[in-house]
Amino acid sequence: MKKKIIVTAVLLAGIFCTVYFWNKYSYAGPEKYFVSQTKPQDGLQIGIIGDSWVVRQNLDSLLEAKLQEKGVHAEVYASGNPGAKTKLIYENLFKEKKESFSSKEIIEKKPDYCIVIAGVNDAATHVGPDFYTHHMMMIINTLLHYGIKPVIIPLPEFGLEEDSEKKNILSSLSNKGSELVLNGGKKFEIKDYRNSLLNEIKKQKLDQKIILLNFDEVSSDFEKDRDLYADPLHLNLNGYQKFSDFLVKNIINLQRSR
Repeated sequence: MKKKIIVTAVLLAGIFCTVYFWNKYSYAGPEKYFVSQTKPQDGLQIGIIGDSWVVRQNLDSLLEAKLQEKGVHAEVYASGNPGAKTKLIYENLFKEKKESFSSKEIIEKKPDYCIVIAGVNDAATHVGPDFYTHHMMMIINTLLHYGIKPVIIPLPEFGLEEDSEKKNILSSLSNKGSELVLNGGKKFEIKDYRNSLLNEIKKQKLDQKIILLNFDEVSSDFEKDRDLYADPLHLNLNGYQKFSDFLVKNIINLQRSR
């Protein structure tokens, strides 16, 4: 009887680990493009997709108001999924509108630009640059397919090391295990994620088809810019003010160069 209990426990633990690691590290396959016959609306239209960085402090309303102050009338709409990695952000583009965190409506509105703010949760869960790059490229290619200009912010600066120190034992062991398998035990850094994405964009010759923005203009060092962050993973009100100013400046520059 005791032996059966041990065997059952081992099997259950094995199933749990398999499901856990599959959910964490498996890559999304390409979704089938849906037919969208909607026409772009008049005036400057801007979409924003991503994780919690999109929905905290109502970035869409903040951006729209600041553009208005600069004499630029634009409609800005956003869809953010707190805690989402790039894999889920990609999948959300194809979810039906009635489903939670669907961002399909962003595509159907055919904005002039779609700002993509993603990757913090990829790095925080240590899934690796290849995972991040794979799904970011799928997001980029989806937007391009629908005639939307992607505005990409390669992994923003945040407190990666500080967040890692707060992990529980299971998460810490999982993250260390992934770095051992994926990176020879060496810790992934923010620059690894950025460089991986930029190299793939160049490899696919998409650098002239998208807009790349450098978040270092907002913050290049979490430790030195703690006054801009609410916690290691998120900006605070001051951070959003500076971030939105940065976006407004670049959008105005884009409009002038059209």
